[in-house]
Amino acid sequence: MTGNVLAARYELLEQISEGLLFHVYRARDLSRSRVVTLKIVRAPYATNPSLLHTLQMTLDARACLRHPNLMELYEVDLTAQPPFFVEEFVRGLDLQTRIQRTAPFTVPIAVEIMIGIVEGLQAVHSAGLTHGDLRPANVLVGSEWHVWLNGVGMHAVYRADTSLAVIHEARVAAYTAPELFQGGAPSIASDLYACGVLLFEMIAATPPFTGETPASIAEAHLNAPIPSLRQRNPAAPRTVEGIVTKCLQKDPTMRYATALQLLNDLKAVRDALRFGKSLGWSPIDLPDSSSVKAAPSDIFARKPAPPPPAEEEEEEEDIPKWLRTMLRITGALVVLGLVIGFAAWLALHFTPEDRPIPQVVGKKLEEANRILREVDLEPEVRLEGYSEQYPPGVVYSVSPPEGRVVRKGSKVYLWVSKGSRFVEVPNVRNLPESRARRELEGMGLAVMDAVEERTSADVPLGFVIDTVPPAGTRIDRARPIKLIVSKGFGEGAAPPTAPEPEPPAPEGPKRSFEVKVDLSNQPDRRIRIEVEDELGIRIVLDELRTGGQIHVIPVEAQGSPVKIRVYVDEQLAQEITR
Repeated sequence: MTGNVLAARYELLEQISEGLLFHVYRARDLSRSRVVTLKIVRAPYATNPSLLHTLQMTLDARACLRHPNLMELYEVDLTAQPPFFVEEFVRGLDLQTRIQRTAPFTVPIAVEIMIGIVEGLQAVHSAGLTHGDLRPANVLVGSEWHVWLNGVGMHAVYRADTSLAVIHEARVAAYTAPELFQGGAPSIASDLYACGVLLFEMIAATPPFTGETPASIAEAHLNAPIPSLRQRNPAAPRTVEGIVTKCLQKDPTMRYATALQLLNDLKAVRDALRFGKSLGWSPIDLPDSSSVKAAPSDIFARKPAPPPPAEEEEEEEDIPKWLRTMLRITGALVVLGLVIGFAAWLALHFTPEDRPIPQVVGKKLEEANRILREVDLEPEVRLEGYSEQYPPGVVYSVSPPEGRVVRKGSKVYLWVSKGSRFVEVPNVRNLPESRARRELEGMGLAVMDAVEERTSADVPLGFVIDTVPPAGTRIDRARPIKLIVSKGFGEGAAPPTAPEPEPPAPEGPKRSFEVKVDLSNQPDRRIRIEVEDELGIRIVLDELRTGGQIHVIPVEAQGSPVKIRVYVDEQLAQEITR
């Protein structure tokens, strides 16, 4: 339907997603010249009177909600063919996708996202509503971890059609409170239970209760003990584990009473993380694994030994003191000699075989692993990093270094190349924003959530005008790319005129340098060399180099003056100006 105009007002620009109930489009509101999200009810549900009636009631109740963490509802027309409604368009990625890509999250990020979720939930509850369908797919996360809740009140709409309800309940089983499996209605308590599941999943990278079927997941929610968050991720503080545990209580009355109470505890955690305060407290009693009762054998072991019998004392008095001392010294020397002799015998008979580290730098990872295992060494990939010298999948450094003698069975750590750190920015001009993002992210590039909007007489609304840096620029993969997106051509404004291109500045001659990095008395170090010349600032080397030697690295630069900065383990070691 892309390109169609609904209700003589909404031009469909691009389909964003397709859910159980809705086709979701990015559209242009022609009357207000703004981008919106337009949701069209799918067939056959578009002809289900009961479902449309429930949807209308849900949207009517939502119409009064205004909050930074909730998407504003603009218009509803369920009598149109097809039925649709219009919401605020926000730029963000759903939490489900973010979890799949980057979980487990760090605790500060997970808490920040959770605060946004609960702030939106508090606004919903304050309006006398419940969310009822809180799960990662219904949470959008934008720049600076700003959060918007989607799907408020939609639980009742899904239940208005029997076949739809069965599919939906199977999808949301991992986030459903125990009482809902027993026929209960969505409530504040069930929303807060879902918050506990979300926070657990962000930090542990998996929901607390899983199973092969929806029925087995439901059984776990109802009867399985609440798993320990810190066992899944030891980085989680005791306070955060306590918050999750309180949200996940089987009895709804044992959970937080309101979203505001949960919000206060989350903000206390955020403040403690910011200012280095203790997070040893918990809103609920947690089992303390450190308090282990002493075993009976320990108790008996601490009892004082009984005094020696009187007869033994009398017998010792019959032996002269000097003789007793000599006997004790002789006994100690005999025992010491036996220990030394046994250790020498072990050393002679069980000394492990030593062998040098073979040459594996410059070889494919599979071949390097095979070579090391053939000489009874254990390879382990320590890091996958960028290398300007070696193609992807090739070992570019090893520790201990090649040639060093190690014992049989020792671990050998490998650094494997991901290819060049630098890549040329592709041309995504005249592509829809979402498609441009997919193409850039598919190349491993980071794309900013925020975009720059400009008027354009040539590029349609919502399509990419250009990127920063522009197409064809060779950049570090870690450098984020910003999209410049068209917001159409403002009414009555003159078309933008392109500036006259400036003649290219004459390039200076290429210059070659040799940079010496002395690691003769040091272990392996990461070396990064940065060049600043008339072409700009760029990194020409970023590799782990073997210790115990002097490295001579060739560097090329353009024009004059030239600055070369050498960093050793991210510390500036030398700066050369020519």
